Amino acid sequence: MRSALTNQPNPYVFHFGTGEARVRTRRGKLLTVFTEDCFTGNLVSVHDKPRELSPFPWINPLTGPIAVEGVRTGDIIAVHLVSLEPARSWGVSTISPNFGALSGTRNNPNLQPEQTEKVWIWQVDSAAGIVSTTTGTGHTIQASLRPFYGSLGVKPPHGEIRSSLVSDAFGGNLDIPDLTAGSTLYLRANVDEAMVYIGDGHYSQGDGELSGTAIEGALNTELIFDSFAGDDILWPRLQTDSEIGVIGSARPLEDAVRIASHALVCWITRICGLELHDAHQLVSQNCRMRIGNLVNPLYTVASFIETARLPGEPNIFEGAHHNLRTAAQFSKTDRPTI
Repeated sequence: MRSALTNQPNPYVFHFGTGEARVRTRRGKLLTVFTEDCFTGNLVSVHDKPRELSPFPWINPLTGPIAVEGVRTGDIIAVHLVSLEPARSWGVSTISPNFGALSGTRNNPNLQPEQTEKVWIWQVDSAAGIVSTTTGTGHTIQASLRPFYGSLGVKPPHGEIRSSLVSDAFGGNLDIPDLTAGSTLYLRANVDEAMVYIGDGHYSQGDGELSGTAIEGALNTELIFDSFAGDDILWPRLQTDSEIGVIGSARPLEDAVRIASHALVCWITRICGLELHDAHQLVSQNCRMRIGNLVNPLYTVASFIETARLPGEPNIFEGAHHNLRTAAQFSKTDRPTI
């Protein structure tokens, strides 16, 4: 792979399922990675032209693949995000013609004037926990600094190669803001060693990613992995210290909601020993829905429930989330970096 702009070797890939392993790591061992923003760092000024400097399909560069030794096809791989730190003092967001939830597209055309291409450069204030930018009319607008990953996934099944813009059962471009430091993503490994890809770091994003971009930014990140046999999960699952959830991808939006909620009900039925109708009722009265994006080929929705609401002592992936948080504290030395 070479850069579309410089014809120089590019350390990133732009598809899930391509590339040789950039690094090998072991389960329970901390790994440090650098990830670029979705424009590969090419946009540095409000005068830059996104579609010239980062033309499709060279968008959403992925760091990886990362081979995790000991993972076998069919295993569940747990990816725990230990820390995420902005790698630059600025981030970037854009509006592009016929892109985003409020624009006409080929499949949803309209006769309104299309928006012109525009770039915002946002300054990071880590101490205050905000990012801010100045508008063309001199106003300051702000957002909370909440770094998270837009894209995290494994090699797709059946030898498929999927664009880095796509989300599906293998993970991918999920754009769920809860995929942040302290969270654990669970995915089915479709090949030995899983082959993990990560990228599309965000400094902040509202639900839905309405304009088509978040405040995009490069990140320095610590990861740690585990894997185990068992539950044949169909869709990505996410766990934090206080919640569990399932991420669905589909169009129309209500199908993504059904996928995430159906999987959450079935999961709770199994781990809590509830009847299906009781789990359905529990989720119905407690769930929190989060729209990841309304932009990509498939929309993403996460359905969450607080673990404090789960009856009994549910076995959530053999305690992997807690175990990885603990293991990360003892793995601060002798760690590979990519």
